[in-house]
Amino acid sequence: MTRLVSFVGTSDSGKTTILTKVIPLLVQKGLRVAVVKHHAHGDFEIDKEGKDSWKLYRSGADVIISSPVKMAFIRRAKNDDLDFVFERYLDGDYDIVITEGFSRAGKDRIVVLNDPEKIDYFKHGRILAVVCDESVEGYRTFRRDEVEEIAEFLYKLVKE
Repeated sequence: MTRLVSFVGTSDSGKTTILTKVIPLLVQKGLRVAVVKHHAHGDFEIDKEGKDSWKLYRSGADVIISSPVKMAFIRRAKNDDLDFVFERYLDGDYDIVITEGFSRAGKDRIVVLNDPEKIDYFKHGRILAVVCDESVEGYRTFRRDEVEEIAEFLYKLVKE
């Protein structure tokens, strides 16, 4: 069964930086990892203007870009419901799916904070741990440089 864990926190709290250090450690441990990045500000582009895939999408089609080493699926969304994305595209193919964002989705989460006082903003799901350079009372707290410990914590969650 695929484990879903959200990394949530304030803007510029270091979520992406931490994940780019933790993910290689999870992969080294043999886990299949996927990340769903929430983009709360509307439309975004993953292709450059003028490229064929950009032109095809602009013409009205949903587009899959496929090469021998990677694939991207550009699809118009009716909503950004995390449960839909997880169940449709990810469940069963990965050991762990990590979301960056989706703070209101109510999923199990690791909260990344610059200011421990902001913890109350992220109680829309079960807080598994907190990443903060100050201790956050009542929660398992990791420092930002404890990436090996964070990876081991996630690995154990998957293997439960």
